[in-house]
Amino acid sequence: MKSYRVKMEARGEILLPAELQDVLGLMPGDYLEIRIDPEGKLSLCTAERSVGPLSDFFEDYIFNDLHKEGCSGDLLQTRYLERKIQLSTVLDRLSEEAHLALNDGHTLWWREIPMLDNGHPDYQNEEWKVCLTSRAERNLIKLQGRIIKEIPQVMLNLERDPLEFKRLSGPYYEIHRVSLASESLKHYRVIYAIFPEENAVAILTVGERKEIYDFLKGMAL
Repeated sequence: MKSYRVKMEARGEILLPAELQDVLGLMPGDYLEIRIDPEGKLSLCTAERSVGPLSDFFEDYIFNDLHKEGCSGDLLQTRYLERKIQLSTVLDRLSEEAHLALNDGHTLWWREIPMLDNGHPDYQNEEWKVCLTSRAERNLIKLQGRIIKEIPQVMLNLERDPLEFKRLSGPYYEIHRVSLASESLKHYRVIYAIFPEENAVAILTVGERKEIYDFLKGMAL
């Protein structure tokens, strides 16, 4: 086990080495938990990231769940904000994983996925490279043919301008969502993160809105 030696300052502050900050994936505003065992030994671990709550996303499902749990009044508002922050934290972590996968070459370029090949135009003029995480690819496999047929147009739109669609979360990663165009499929979502330095877009998850909510909630709770 690797150890790090840090100095306690006069006001109680300690400075974590940059290497340890990278190992823990820490950013300004994040929280740490310090635990003490019966023998007085300390252990350090990351707590929930201090991301902001999601905006205009899953409110109806969150309120429905909280009402079923018997929440009302001030407790309802408190739990509501907590749930939104939890979902935002999950999306932030998924984006972090996607960023690492992108840099390691472990994402899939959408144009190389056979099920998405429907004679889309040449890619010479693409502005952004759109890739999928392995999780997003598994989500695609579950979708029916009619839904799959609409996905290439979404990818083409993201190649041109991923900033055009609604932003969900931040500040650590720029996360957006886009709905499928058909009226009958408008409850399906493609959720993605934008990485300007790589000029790339990573698809985090694809699917029906309620299924995405249940997935994120399952990871958060």
